[in-house]
Order: sequence, then structure tokens, then C-alpha cells
Amino acid sequence: MNTPTVDFLVRAAREFRRGGWVFTGFHWPVLAGHLAHALDGAEFVQVFEAGAGCWEAGAAVPTSTTDYPAYADALGWRATTSDVLLGLARRFDRVVLDASNIDVLGRVNSSFLGARDRPAVRLPGGGGAPDVAAAARELVWLHGGGDLRRIQDRVEHVTAAPGPQSLVRLHTRWGSVRLGAEPQLEEVAADVPGAEAFVAHVRGLGVDVATPRPRADVSPEDRRAAARVLAEAAERGYAVARRAHAELEVLR
Repeated sequence: MNTPTVDFLVRAAREFRRGGWVFTGFHWPVLAGHLAHALDGAEFVQVFEAGAGCWEAGAAVPTSTTDYPAYADALGWRATTSDVLLGLARRFDRVVLDASNIDVLGRVNSSFLGARDRPAVRLPGGGGAPDVAAAARELVWLHGGGDLRRIQDRVEHVTAAPGPQSLVRLHTRWGSVRLGAEPQLEEVAADVPGAEAFVAHVRGLGVDVATPRPRADVSPEDRRAAARVLAEAAERGYAVARRAHAELEVLR
């Protein structure tokens, strides 16, 4: 069964199920964190930038990290954005963020494309990502899209970057890469369309692709759980979930 978006979401959710305190950025991280509560693994605390800590899934998929009505029933504690970004940033076991445009050093551009004074495209910006990424002991970037051009040698503008001692990994639908001064392809999903092009692309960026391991299978139960999250997310306005409609049909 070929469900690259669904399987990507399951693998991203497993990052939460490794346990600990996990900072959750917007977009793919929110979906992955919501799904993670339905998977097996170690207990974890999902921390949002708005200052919320949750020990279980909320009543609805959040539409943003500040969507308190979606997860108010699951709150373990409530603080402030400054508490999370300044006071707790170095406490997190893992920071999971969305990779808009990312390079092999683990830096992202989510602010603008083109010249600073007259950008060709304006992006949402980094929010609290610069602070929390710089302090992360372990930084996980999620790139769920299908455009290889967004994985780059060097981003045009650095919105957020890991600290010098951070362990940085990138999850994509085709495989995962350890980023940094000596980037390395860790896993590859050989059966996913575009996997060969992905390997060729990252090789061209200087990534060592010599010894990736094959991806382990995703269970039917985990796929169905991910499909339910994506279906709800589509109803709540997530465009990426709507684009996964064909995969959701396969799982019904």
C-alpha cells in the first residue's frame, strides 16, 4: 500500500513517542503531535509555543499552536510564550518544527524569498522558532511536501538555525537525513514515488548517501489512525490534509 503522506505523518508522530518533553511547532508538527497520542510508545508532554503543556490529545486537531479551545480539555499546565521560549527551551528533550525551505546545515528560511527590501514572496515568518531551535539539544524538521527544490544547499535567508551542538534530523516522505557539517542520508523509502530523485537531489547537495537503511513498515492500525487525523485536519482547514484525500480513500 503506497501512502507516502500518511506514512510520513506516522513516522513524524513517532518522534513524540520517544518520550520526554517535546516542543511542537505549527503545521506538520501539530498534526504529528496530535496523532502521537494514539500510537504506542513512551509517555510525552506536548508543549506549544503559546504556553500550554498537554499530556493527551485535545478534543480537536488544533488549527494553530494558540488554539486553546481545541486542547483545553487536555491541558496539564498553562504558562506564557516567554516561559516556553526563554525559560524552558533548554529543557526540551526534542524540538519538532516545520521545514518550509531548509538547507543541509539544518537552517530554514520561512520569512521571505528574494531581496529583503522587495521580496518576491513573503512567508509566515519564524515566530518562536529562532529562539527554540537555537537552544534545542535535538531538533527535528518535518518536510511533508513534494517539492525537492525546498531542500537546498544554502537557504537564501536564515530565519532559524540550530545551535552548534544540536543533533538535527530532517523527515521527508522519501527518507530521513541527519543534517549538519557532514550530512548523511539515514533512511530511504525505496517504494515511494520520487525516492530515486530525492536521493540524487540530496547527493548533489553534498549529503552522504552511501549507507541508508530501508524504512520499516508502518502498521495498518497506525495508518488508519493517521488517516483519521488527516480527515479531521482537512475539515479544520489544513490544505496538506486535503491534498492527502486520495490516500485517505485508499485506507477507508
